Amino acid sequence: MPRVQRIRGEFSTYHVVQRGNEKKDIFRNEEDKFRFLETLSKARAKHDFLVYAYCLMDNHVHLLINDNGNDISKLMKSINVSYVAYFNRVHQRSGHLFQDRFRSELVKDDRYLLEVSRYIHNNPVKAKLVEKPSEFKWSSNNIYSGKANDDFDLLDTSMILGFFAGSIAKSEYQKFVAKYGEVNGNILDIEEHQDYGQENQGRTHTFSAAKARLEQILADEKITMEELLGKKSRRNEMIRTLRQNYSLNLKDLGELFGGISESQISRIVV
Repeated sequence: MPRVQRIRGEFSTYHVVQRGNEKKDIFRNEEDKFRFLETLSKARAKHDFLVYAYCLMDNHVHLLINDNGNDISKLMKSINVSYVAYFNRVHQRSGHLFQDRFRSELVKDDRYLLEVSRYIHNNPVKAKLVEKPSEFKWSSNNIYSGKANDDFDLLDTSMILGFFAGSIAKSEYQKFVAKYGEVNGNILDIEEHQDYGQENQGRTHTFSAAKARLEQILADEKITMEELLGKKSRRNEMIRTLRQNYSLNLKDLGELFGGISESQISRIVV
């Protein structure tokens, strides 16, 4: 079946979703996410397009991009080729990382632009990784609120914040984002729970959710995984907490904490 040509205008804004091949992770750790944002930033500087929002999940990424006259397909190819080269080298693998073709939707008006930005920033909430968008480290939401710096000089916030009142635009936008659950939408017709495994619908959370939560805790406490593993009492406390709040088996818990054996995990969680 021939591919349908993407709808585009001379200067167009798109909601782009790029997924891992066979729904596998495209980010295995924080360094991968840093590298992707760095790659995106370099591409933005080179091609002069605009990034309005982003969200990096383990097995897919959301981007809200104004192409500024560039071909969106060529932009994404440039970004993906660079990141895949890094990922395959660092993780000593070969072959496809992404699905062959990214998904994109043309954002046709200002109202929909705001809705897509809200959807993207609520993506981790919808996937049950966090309770509030501000709790998720790997989206652009906290740059909008002023809670985080734009370390990669990546984001153009003026477009979206321009729809809100002057000096209180940041707080008003956060109120808008928080109302996501009060509206109904069909943003790009994507059901995020499918990414986390329909076979696990009876579980409270998935391995990916627990992994994201652990990464967030490490970031909040400003410690590395190695430092956590060296503090056995704190490590064991975290193991018991994740065991209680997430539906993980002993093998998954052990993998999450650096390869601890199932027998050792069982003694910790008793």
